[in-house]
Amino acid sequence: MADHQGPSLRPTAPSDLGPDPLAQESKNPTVAELKALWSHRELLLQFAFNDLKHRYIGSSIGVFWMVINPIVELLTYTFVFGILMNVRYSAGGGVAQYSLFLFCGMVAWFSVSESLTRATVSITENAHLIKKAAFPAAILPGHVVMSALFNQAVRTIILAVGVIFLGQGLSGWFLLVPAFMVVQTFFVLGLAFFLATAQVFFRDTSHWVNAVLLAWMFMTPIFYPPSAYPEQFKILLVANPLAHTVGIYQELILNQRLPHQISVAMVLLMSIITFVAGFSFFAHHRKKFADLA
Repeated sequence: MADHQGPSLRPTAPSDLGPDPLAQESKNPTVAELKALWSHRELLLQFAFNDLKHRYIGSSIGVFWMVINPIVELLTYTFVFGILMNVRYSAGGGVAQYSLFLFCGMVAWFSVSESLTRATVSITENAHLIKKAAFPAAILPGHVVMSALFNQAVRTIILAVGVIFLGQGLSGWFLLVPAFMVVQTFFVLGLAFFLATAQVFFRDTSHWVNAVLLAWMFMTPIFYPPSAYPEQFKILLVANPLAHTVGIYQELILNQRLPHQISVAMVLLMSIITFVAGFSFFAHHRKKFADLA
């Protein structure tokens, strides 16, 4: 499984950031933080790039681990669930079909899991940056999510190659996958900003996140098809935004069709609500970070 522990990152020249006039223009802290984040978007990308680079620096094959890791994960989970436990995506389906179904869910899940695990501690682990008044704090949770998004893009390419050679091939609906990855990113960003803020005030937050993520993974149809859900627990499936997200990817990539409108609407709505709520929570507590981080 991918390593979720990233290095403590430093900007190239934090002292050169200076006061942010955009952040000072607005009395609304949420708007101010959004403007500050946008004005430092290049720094956000630089942090994300440095995060990816530092993960593999010094290794013999470098960034090729981004390809090797997901392949090893796919083979491991396929052997355990597809061969040892004989789980199938559909009646009469083979191991290859189940492997593609499994990997499709893993691609989305690992991105979400990595983002939330690392973003939760991103502020407390970089307190030296937070104490600099001019540093845009939103960069810290934000760059972790961007880094995970890039990893997800690489895994999606590997999945697409697998579908071409082992599945039914790709259709034109695959072109919508990047758009839903953006929608998913806003959902994850909202949670990341909320959890990173909560961790500043409650240091047990990271432990709760690890526990909840484990339960969330097994409650999401990643290792088994949605039809395996007992009827009395269907409400958990319907209320799970990640279940809808995984289902959308499966429809676009594996089933070559447009997802159900309800799933699309729910993912869009949850992404907007989560991002607005999470970022607002972050923005309204931003000024206390320097004293508590």
